[in-house]
Amino acid sequence: KLLFTATHEQNFSQLKYDTWLKNRKVRGSGVAFSEIDVLLCNKPTPDEIIATLPTLPREKTQLEPLSRSATTMITDKTKSHDRRKKVEKLGYLKKLQELKAKRSQNIKRRKSIEDGYKKSEEEKKLEEEERRRREEEEERRRLEEEKRREEERAKLEALQKVSFTM
Repeated sequence: KLLFTATHEQNFSQLKYDTWLKNRKVRGSGVAFSEIDVLLCNKPTPDEIIATLPTLPREKTQLEPLSRSATTMITDKTKSHDRRKKVEKLGYLKKLQELKAKRSQNIKRRKSIEDGYKKSEEEKKLEEEERRRREEEEERRRLEEEKRREEERAKLEALQKVSFTM
């Protein structure tokens, strides 16, 4: 009985509890938790609460406004629960949008890094080509200079031969 009163609090019905005790298969024996776990989890509805109250014709008309107010309370709790769910969902959606924005930023950043890498690769190729061109130009100049010196030496030797023979 203690579990019933603690669980159902002001909605505890002595009549419902007594009815349950009378309808048990083995009356008077100890109560196992497995027998009452479903009853403890099933909170009574406003209609059940009203049905378990002593009914007198005069009281029944007084209880109808109570039934409406209990139904209104339950409806209000449901609405507030629904609002809370919507707020949680909006929070979830906001976080989801933030994550999508971060992901797109990361993709853009990665793409710019890749583009920068590609550009640096292209720049390296261009620099390498420029370096090769300069080396070839220097080699061509060196060969031309060497050829010119060789020609001058040959002219000098020819002049020296001519001047010795004279």
